[in-house]
Amino acid sequence: MPARRYSRLTGRSGKGVEKILGELELAVMGVAWEHESVTVRDVLNVLSGIRPLAYTTVMTIMGRLAEKGLLVADKQGKTYRYRAALTREALEAQAVGRVVESLLADFGGEIAVNQFVEKLSTVNPEQLERLAELARLAQEGQDET
Repeated sequence: MPARRYSRLTGRSGKGVEKILGELELAVMGVAWEHESVTVRDVLNVLSGIRPLAYTTVMTIMGRLAEKGLLVADKQGKTYRYRAALTREALEAQAVGRVVESLLADFGGEIAVNQFVEKLSTVNPEQLERLAELARLAQEGQDET
């Protein structure tokens, strides 16, 4: 069932990236977003004021975030320095884009768009006008090609 694909986004409390990252991943990314670059020790020092963590736990999380493309690791001597690959906003936009692509693929454009418009009109009617403008601009862009 396609709904299972979205359970990770809908099964967690919070908003935005809180729905797609685990608690510790989010904490590590928060430190990375606040600094130009960080080491595992830097992150551990910041987070240890919040909760006790092992160095290896933070190292594992940062390695996994790098594998996911959320952190970029640069080796400087024996130490790795990490920096965020995306801003928080860019990560949220990427996640929303993936969900939209999945919804369109799983349910087709007509039903997905109709449901989006219906829900948007009840939540924020002003955004419905903005959506209409974006649709018009997109259509004009397609007409030019």
